Amino acid sequence: MTAIKLTLLTIILSILSACGSSGSDDNSSGIDANMGGTPNVQSSLLEWPIDCVPGDGKCLARIGYPDINIDGVAHDCNLPGYVGHQGTDIVITEQAMLDGTAVLAASAGTVRWVFDGKFDQCPSGHPDCQVPSDDWFVPGQSNGTRVCTPEIECSNGSFGCFYCFDGGNVVVIEHPDNPDVHATRYDHLKTNSIVVSPGDIVSAGDKIAEAASAGRSTAPHLHFEVWDTGFYELADPWVGTCGPNTNKQFWKNDPPWASSQG
Repeated sequence: MTAIKLTLLTIILSILSACGSSGSDDNSSGIDANMGGTPNVQSSLLEWPIDCVPGDGKCLARIGYPDINIDGVAHDCNLPGYVGHQGTDIVITEQAMLDGTAVLAASAGTVRWVFDGKFDQCPSGHPDCQVPSDDWFVPGQSNGTRVCTPEIECSNGSFGCFYCFDGGNVVVIEHPDNPDVHATRYDHLKTNSIVVSPGDIVSAGDKIAEAASAGRSTAPHLHFEVWDTGFYELADPWVGTCGPNTNKQFWKNDPPWASSQG
């Protein structure tokens, strides 16, 4: 696969190819996986992925919504997090970062990739906060904000696909028993807060890490991304007339953080 499409976003850099993808604040990709297990309605709905509620003093009130259509409009016809935003940004206060704000698995699954050890208070002059050149993508290596997976099998059966993320400290979870969500991604995590490893089985609501500001990030937040039919097949979990998702319910609760409210 040789075709590579490069998209440089405000907080996130993403590179997609026919067999893979690379991202920054918000992107990732991988190979297709077999959808095993017995799907059920409950498992297909996502839990709120962070232990705070918008506007509760830990989380800021405004959510940075996706703009998967890259038209500058979110699902609710208002502004997205930024043009081309590929996930949901949930911003927390600096104090909440220091105190520790848990990041939670949105659905049951198996941890696929974990990247940890990057400086977690970007932006700064620290080497881990520097964005590499647009053409730097090396499997199994890291450079500044960017981390890359080893080469793996591609969806067409060939070998050599890999995926790079500018989220610094990152976790990707596959959901083989979820008929609607192939994988979820969690970016900008606090250094050494990640409590899962590749291959671990997690349940919805399990703590996997804490939120911070690692990688290509301008403030402490969780970047949460949903892939539906395969790795880096982006899905907007928010229903609205102005987005790509006009009727499909992804969230277990309405609003998604309802179960987190006291």
